[in-house]
Amino acid sequence: MQFETESTIVAIATGSPIGSGQRGALRGAVRISGLKTRQILESLFPTLSQKLAGTRHAERFRTSIDLPELGEIPLSIFYWPNHRSYTGEPAAELHLLGAPVLLDQVQNLVLESGARLAKPGEFTLRAFLAGRMDLTQCEAVLGLIHAHSQREFHVALSQLAGGLATPLKELRHDLINLLADLEAGLDFVDEDIAFVQEDEIIERLEKAEQSIASLREQLEKRQGQGVEFQVAIVGPANAGKSSLVNALSGLDASIISPIPGTTRDYVRSRVCWDDATIDLIDTAGIEEVFEAGPRAIAQEKTTEVIGNADLVVVCCSVQDKTNLKPISMAPRVWGIWTKSDLPHEGVGQWPIPVERIFTISVHSGDGLDGLRRALTESVKEWQDQSIDVVPMTGARCKSALAQAAESLAHARQATLDSAGEEIVASELRLALDQIAEVAGTVANNDILDALFSRFCIGK
Repeated sequence: MQFETESTIVAIATGSPIGSGQRGALRGAVRISGLKTRQILESLFPTLSQKLAGTRHAERFRTSIDLPELGEIPLSIFYWPNHRSYTGEPAAELHLLGAPVLLDQVQNLVLESGARLAKPGEFTLRAFLAGRMDLTQCEAVLGLIHAHSQREFHVALSQLAGGLATPLKELRHDLINLLADLEAGLDFVDEDIAFVQEDEIIERLEKAEQSIASLREQLEKRQGQGVEFQVAIVGPANAGKSSLVNALSGLDASIISPIPGTTRDYVRSRVCWDDATIDLIDTAGIEEVFEAGPRAIAQEKTTEVIGNADLVVVCCSVQDKTNLKPISMAPRVWGIWTKSDLPHEGVGQWPIPVERIFTISVHSGDGLDGLRRALTESVKEWQDQSIDVVPMTGARCKSALAQAAESLAHARQATLDSAGEEIVASELRLALDQIAEVAGTVANNDILDALFSRFCIGK
């Protein structure tokens, strides 16, 4: 893709609704961007020439356009006369009825007035080249275009709003300041002036390493848009796990039986409460298995689910408190006393360390509403804290962040070994290059081609 920004480009910016064939949308838009934007508008709408010339900020004009054989069509002009547009240059959008024949004719008139047809992704490419957004945000635009679910849409929207760009920018800013301090000391090495002490260098490098480790962990765990909040429902056999999943989901997804070991594999049920989407995963009852076979495989699957879960909910019947096994590899664990409608002597202390405790009865419904509310609140907290990214960004970031982490580790070790600030500075530059490549501050033409070639025309 050629990075040419001198010409003025035009394209139809709206598509057809899914399943509508070629009928078009109710409302359509023709997008224009480039230095000749005002000149083109004045040629198409001469009565607005004076107003367009005097416009200093974004403005909307209501007018009409005379189309060959179709007559006068009402439309609205949204005009950005300066760098505050999406592309960072003078731009306009002509909004009118979304009939394809109307949009085609308006686009043709703009082409005849001096514009050229935009290439796929060229509007967003110009926004990137103008510094209006970084590469992760450009990828988020593509994620919005191709979103097939509400979850995918929200992930892309969060990334576009700076969900990943912000921590990367903060990390890069901190490392640039550290590199400046090191290089300032190198400039005055003959005068024995130290701008930053060794213990401070190590502290700042460790902080940067922790930031990268946190980003990598979240990117690895979330694995892109398709993953919802994972709640593993675990516990001994006959603890009421499957009944709880069915009650929460409102479905009979899990088979219920008084016979221990009925659930041999995990069963996933997706629920959505108050815009919070959760994957409830019913697992095989936890038990000690010493021989190979289906039961051993079921335990391996349960261990795998626990390891990948955002929250582990351990069920234990109020009538059988001695059957609870330790839960390992679980960062967050809640405890649930189940079957509270059955005769029992009180719940007492929970036998393993847990974050929260609930007492419920699926039969009577007691405690279920409180559990739903608590799960919904946890999902919203998780959404505020987690960094989800569109798949293209995730795949690209992992390698770059791994290399940046390696360079920071070398820089820290060089500081501990007193190898010299020159070596520390060189490793810092390598780390900054990798972080800059993630954000697109250092442009890799192959990456840009791979990204923008996937866009549709008009975006």
